[in-house]
Amino acid sequence: MEISEFTLDVIKSYITGDDAPTPYRSGPELIKFFNAFGFSDKYSHEGLPNAWSRNDYTYERLKELNCSLELKKLIEAIPDRRRVKNSDEVASELSEILKYDGYDFEKDDKGIFRVVGSGVEDPILIAAHFQQIKKQIIEAIRAAKFTIWIAVAWFTDKDIGNELRIKHQMGVHVRIIVNDDLTTEKYGLDFVSRGIDCKKISPVSPWGKKLMHNKFCIIDLYKVIHGSYNWTSNAAYNNESITITDSRTLAEKFSEYFLELYNQNHS
Repeated sequence: MEISEFTLDVIKSYITGDDAPTPYRSGPELIKFFNAFGFSDKYSHEGLPNAWSRNDYTYERLKELNCSLELKKLIEAIPDRRRVKNSDEVASELSEILKYDGYDFEKDDKGIFRVVGSGVEDPILIAAHFQQIKKQIIEAIRAAKFTIWIAVAWFTDKDIGNELRIKHQMGVHVRIIVNDDLTTEKYGLDFVSRGIDCKKISPVSPWGKKLMHNKFCIIDLYKVIHGSYNWTSNAAYNNESITITDSRTLAEKFSEYFLELYNQNHS
């Protein structure tokens, strides 16, 4: 299921409970809500992840779920009668919002609201991984047939780098984007000498420092690896997570963003 970012921005208030006919959710309650749909966030003494506000956290998590079946499940959970007394009213308002993206709410014979519309049941496969993440990444790279595009802040893991070198030698199109900084200069792998296309993006912009902090990989323009895991030697010892999603639509969106990064000023 895919909806516009404008629609996501409108829907977020129905999740936070701000200026919407739905119950208010506190920061910890938002964490609990989104973790039910594949996340593993924690509410710390600093508040929500990345020090986000409740609105920002909700919007960012909705964007990550876009183009997935989990988004459909989440939207269907908003007017759930077990939590809201005015489920008909909530579902009606959400239908008015979703219709601009070609979706609607229908009540089944059990009184449960379901999202209907073209593209709802796209064959999208999503897997979340919290253990042996490096192994999952290597297996995905080994399965690549045509292209591997990677954007990570820092790349120092020699094992993953060696897998990419092998794929490059086999003719697979490998492109890598990393930060152009001291960490890359001192510890980063030398892909260029191996003939691999590796672009370095300067974290300095006309508006000050702007770190390229992405960690994603697009394989064969179909599979997307995305999460907190840095492709560094130390990452395997941290508490990290990734999702591996098979989705042509999602891969195309990440590919568009990759090309935007790739075409920035770089050395």
